Amino acid sequence: MRNVIVVKNVDKNLYRRLKSTASLKGYTIGEALNEAIKLWLMLNEAISRDYLDYLTCRERSEEKLKEINEKYCKKCKGKYVVVCDGIFIGIFDNEKEALNSACKSKARECIVAKLGEPIKEEKVEFGMGVL
Repeated sequence: MRNVIVVKNVDKNLYRRLKSTASLKGYTIGEALNEAIKLWLMLNEAISRDYLDYLTCRERSEEKLKEINEKYCKKCKGKYVVVCDGIFIGIFDNEKEALNSACKSKARECIVAKLGEPIKEEKVEFGMGVL
């Protein structure tokens, strides 16, 4: 049984490449598209799963940070706390020590906060950047 599906806005050069590559490999365009769609869906599901894991870790870290803030706020005000993947790493005298500790943890996500101060969010790149 054949289904006819019309797809708009397909790049002509991309379609030509698909058609010639599928032909060389003995595939129909439909088979090649089915394979491409399956691959695209798997890739997006994996990315979504990783993002969901990140959000879960982030939520645990935020809860742990609240606990630590309540427990140590008065005693350690002005010091830096590090929480990575929901695990309390430690309290540090300065920001540099705290950031080094966060880097060494190799965690999915870390929160570095100054005890007794409101939390400000800031994204920090620890990777190599653009190659």
